[in-house]
Amino acid sequence: AKKQALETAGVKVGKTPSETAALARKAIQK
Repeated sequence: AKKQALETAGVKVGKTPSETAALARKAIQK
């Protein structure tokens, strides 16, 4: 559910939880 929500918001989701978290941090910092 969270992954779908992020993708819907236009956030790239990584293949692993840690990668996803790193991408999320980058998106938040913009």
